[in-house]
Amino acid sequence: MEEFFLHLWDEFDDLTGICRHLATTMVAEVIAASAPAIAATSGALLAGAATLLLSHRQLFDVLA
Repeated sequence: MEEFFLHLWDEFDDLTGICRHLATTMVAEVIAASAPAIAATSGALLAGAATLLLSHRQLFDVLA
């Protein structure tokens, strides 16, 4: 009877190890795939903010 439970425990341990491996791999793949999109978006926002500030410089001079 103990052998049955040991075998069942071993199978359960293997299953949880596979699930853990798949979850960590999926997270790593999502982060790796989204990094270029995040960099491009933040670059576009920075360029837009700089363009807005430089094109409306005279408004800031009037307010100051």
